[in-house]
Amino acid sequence: MSRKLVLADDSITIQKVVELILSEEDFEVKTFSNGDDAWEAINQDKPDIVLADVEMPGVNGYQLCERIKKDEKFKNIPVLLLAGAFEPIDENLAKQVKADDYIVKPFETRELLNKINTMLAKEKEIVEIEEEDEEIVSVEQIKEGEEVEGPVEVADILEDLWISEDT
Repeated sequence: MSRKLVLADDSITIQKVVELILSEEDFEVKTFSNGDDAWEAINQDKPDIVLADVEMPGVNGYQLCERIKKDEKFKNIPVLLLAGAFEPIDENLAKQVKADDYIVKPFETRELLNKINTMLAKEKEIVEIEEEDEEIVSVEQIKEGEEVEGPVEVADILEDLWISEDT
């Protein structure tokens, strides 16, 4: 099954380069010249990963990333920011908008593939952990002697029982 990638970059050259690099990697690449159109596509067809240029018309890469990370439906989609050699990345802003990583153009094929694959592997781990944590054990279940499965948040239970962890 191919993975879906949204690329938001106003450079036709970068769009073609990314499409060429990923053509043999089982990716369905959708390219957009601005963040507004990319956001619409993300809402219509949730991608597995987003690459966004930090400098483009309309919604830029930082703003697009921030929208993705603030939206409950999309917050786990990895976002790789693309910065040009003459438009340096604002690392503080990238952290503030919760970008997963960044790469400077022009980039090496292997570097781009490594970053994408690493980000997708981390995202898969996060989703698996969240799925495992779906059932939270309550204090009532423990008090009633119910057999419980899954993670138990000890600090929460102690708080509910009015016991400090230092006791």
